[in-house]
Amino acid sequence: MATLIASLFAPEGRWQLSIDRTNWMFGIFKINILFLAINYKGMSIPILWTLLPKKGCSNTTERVELLKRFRKIFPEQAIQRLLMDREFKGKQWLKYLVHGN
Repeated sequence: MATLIASLFAPEGRWQLSIDRTNWMFGIFKINILFLAINYKGMSIPILWTLLPKKGCSNTTERVELLKRFRKIFPEQAIQRLLMDREFKGKQWLKYLVHGN
């Protein structure tokens, strides 16, 4: 699915990505999703996501796993920037973004 979405919406060259988390209620079910999106013409179009089996914020392990899935599907894709809000903080997370390990 990610490659199909990217073929329709990804710009040429380096991509600008966003990572975010959203949650809502669907009846009695709590839905908590961490997603990675391609930014395209003022929109963020999700290409990968993970259902989080808990309430609240994502952790470094969940974020790293999502980015590793991205790298597995798009190993050669250059990333111009990764946008995120203040939820995405932490020394280990930032270390991973800078050093990749």
